Amino acid sequence: MKVLLAVDDSTYCEAAVGMVSALKMGTRSEATILTVIPEHVFPGGHTLADLVGRSTALKAQLRKAEEERALEVLGGPAKTLGARGLRVETTIRRGNPAHEIIKTCRSTQADLVLVGFKGTGDAPEFLLGGTAHKVIKYAPCSVLVAKGEARAIKEVLVPLDGSRHADEAVQFLLRMPLPRRAEVLLMTVVQSFAPAFVKAYAADVEGSRRIIAGLQQAEEEAARRLMTEAESQFHRKGYKVSTLVARGDPSREILREAVRRNVDLIALGAKGLTGVRRFMLGSVSQRVARYAGSSVLIVRPPNR
Repeated sequence: MKVLLAVDDSTYCEAAVGMVSALKMGTRSEATILTVIPEHVFPGGHTLADLVGRSTALKAQLRKAEEERALEVLGGPAKTLGARGLRVETTIRRGNPAHEIIKTCRSTQADLVLVGFKGTGDAPEFLLGGTAHKVIKYAPCSVLVAKGEARAIKEVLVPLDGSRHADEAVQFLLRMPLPRRAEVLLMTVVQSFAPAFVKAYAADVEGSRRIIAGLQQAEEEAARRLMTEAESQFHRKGYKVSTLVARGDPSREILREAVRRNVDLIALGAKGLTGVRRFMLGSVSQRVARYAGSSVLIVRPPNR
């Protein structure tokens, strides 16, 4: 697996570094560690270099100081991942962090990019940093948004809806080196329109209740069948698996269950059956990435 790890000098990138370690990636994995020296633009369109003036020596001194700091930022993660046997390369870019991360995803043909959920350039009032938000929306590969303190992955929540993207999330996890003791919770959320439909066309209240109950039972049985194949695949890999059928708004139920179970990772497809094709990121995965307290893996199918 080719992994791109984007780091800066914020404390949030420690979660991303810790997540790579928690995934226990082996010696066949390749990690590119990237840090971006941002070009801060001041009112009037001026950069810091512009404000320094025409002094070539001062500009060179500023550039050197920025690059030395960037090397320091890269040093810790490179040492940590190198000690775990990963093949590590480091790179420094200049410009807009989100744009440079996405460009590097393409140039390295990364399978997965990891980012902390906030960076040094992100306002503290946002639950999901601007850089991370742009990366999960526009990156050409799967994205893992690391949140909170680094910890072992003991429980993974995998929402399924029967879409190609959800199926790819399952396959991605089966290829990813999750710890063997990790428990996988498969979840399907039923959005039932049966009650509204029946009430609109049936005058018999008691009869409506029976019809609704029958339809809801059929919905839940279909939801459990949806999880059967994924459940057997994880079982064959030796993981402990449990299943859950919830009812209601998908993003709300996913977030509620993630809190209730205190999961370490939520893994879901970039788009689902309720997504609109013209959007690059489905509304459910977008909300989950924004509001989840745990790390979130958003999986995109290959050949995007």
